[in-house]
Amino acid sequence: MAFLIDDILLLPITGPVAGFRWVLSTIQKMADEELMNDQPWKERLIELQMRLEVGEISEEEYGREEAVVFQALRDIRARREAVAREMAAERGEDEGGIGIYTGYGDR
Repeated sequence: MAFLIDDILLLPITGPVAGFRWVLSTIQKMADEELMNDQPWKERLIELQMRLEVGEISEEEYGREEAVVFQALRDIRARREAVAREMAAERGEDEGGIGIYTGYGDR
């Protein structure tokens, strides 16, 4: 009974703090999802290829833009691997086999 009274009396203090924590955690989740999503970059690469085929951009411009897209995709892959390593470390697993299978190279 005493805990219930404490909860009721402290609600004006703990309520806003809990709400603020929820907002921050939601923003963090959305930012993480945005940083891990490679689909817009893949779509950008397809768009560049189509623009090159149609003649809207030159080979040089395509090469510059393609380099930006591939760097972004490499950054996303590195972030995913870092998260996988962190999760493996939290579970106490060995770090040696962490990686994301891309379908290329030896497996």
